[in-house]
Amino acid sequence: MKNAILGSDLSAASDQIIENAREFKLLGIEKIILVYVVNRRNVDDFSISDKNATQVKLKKQQNRLISFGFEAETRIAEGPPALELMKEAKICNAGLVILGSRGNSLTSQTIGATASETLHHMKCPVLIMVFDKEEERKMQLLHKSLNRHILFATDFSDFSENAFQVLKNQVTSADQLTLMHIQDVARISKHLEDKLEEFNKIDTARLERMKEEFNHVHPETKVRIALDYGHPKQLIPRFIKNNEVTLTVMGSQGRGYIGEFFLGSVSLRVARHADSNLLIIPFQRKP
Repeated sequence: MKNAILGSDLSAASDQIIENAREFKLLGIEKIILVYVVNRRNVDDFSISDKNATQVKLKKQQNRLISFGFEAETRIAEGPPALELMKEAKICNAGLVILGSRGNSLTSQTIGATASETLHHMKCPVLIMVFDKEEERKMQLLHKSLNRHILFATDFSDFSENAFQVLKNQVTSADQLTLMHIQDVARISKHLEDKLEEFNKIDTARLERMKEEFNHVHPETKVRIALDYGHPKQLIPRFIKNNEVTLTVMGSQGRGYIGEFFLGSVSLRVARHADSNLLIIPFQRKP
């Protein structure tokens, strides 16, 4: 994950992300390709003068990234933004796509249309930098830090295990990590509630194994485990808000994965409502 695509719409939000770009080094990023996508669905004409002005603004953002110690390039693409960003990620062999939850269009949603569509079409990890809803018009990032408090939410599926391995091997440092599992009331309450104590014992041991594995690579990180019972879609965003989580990491699907769905319902719910930056990691099948 040394190369990253950063989707820029040249807005104040994009500028804020770039000013905070040093944080991306914590994920091992060395090179950033700035991609501006001309969306033909919204723009009827993209004249030479518009293109020149765009290139000037991209160059300014590029120079800022270079001043932070990154290699940096710029590209202009045309088409549906989410698909073009993934296409550029493949062309540039990028291991990460970085987007803001806001852009030129202010909405009441936690994540905008481009970020949402990108998550549904993701072929590589996607990092969503979340903006403060209370300071929307000032375009302030909610959390400038990525590693102060990382939450990794797992359901112990292959998708979650894959995401955990990526987190463990890619993050260069983390102050605090919480490993969380929610015993899903929808799966347990009807027929298996009498086995909840047994499940808790098994899953606590799983979380302890993950804690030991992560600390073996990152002995400096304070790791704790969190086990709860209820609805993951509700409890994960609540934990994020109450514990000042700065980055939430999840696999793109979970145990309920169905082949036609690109993004699991829990991951999507967290993406829409979480008060933290969000790293969603798709499952990479071995050839």
